[in-house]
Amino acid sequence: MEYDLPNSLCGVPVDRSVIEPIFPPGKELTQEGGALPDGQDRSYCSYLVDGNTAVSLSDQRYQEKLTARDVIMKTTPQGHAEEVSVVASGDIALYRGHAVGVTACSGFPSEVDGEESRVYAVMVGIGDSENWQEAQTKLTQFMEEFLPAAAQADRCSD
Repeated sequence: MEYDLPNSLCGVPVDRSVIEPIFPPGKELTQEGGALPDGQDRSYCSYLVDGNTAVSLSDQRYQEKLTARDVIMKTTPQGHAEEVSVVASGDIALYRGHAVGVTACSGFPSEVDGEESRVYAVMVGIGDSENWQEAQTKLTQFMEEFLPAAAQADRCSD
């Protein structure tokens, strides 16, 4: 890896050791989008390595009490539900190169105008991987560290 990793990931302070495993080798790193902790009910940010999407992140506050599986199923292609796995805690769901983590979060805003949020979800996707099992292990480890940091940065209280 010839580029420098960011000091924060989409505006969320996090140790280099947390993000390094999900970034591929390359020469140039470019960020697109804004920061996740921006006070909005939904935010998006991505990183390109040598012009190719390497890591994409988004977050959303939900009024409905959704599980990680509920959230990931919103974006999983029909007929692929059997490929979704959920870690033992139930807070992280995985599908190929994607992971969703959820945690309790109260306050405003949520995706429903005038309604408080109950769940904060972070979605992360990584670029093409030749070994999805290895990618899922990396994504699980990443999400276990990143989710609480993102929730705190986005001022979630539970």
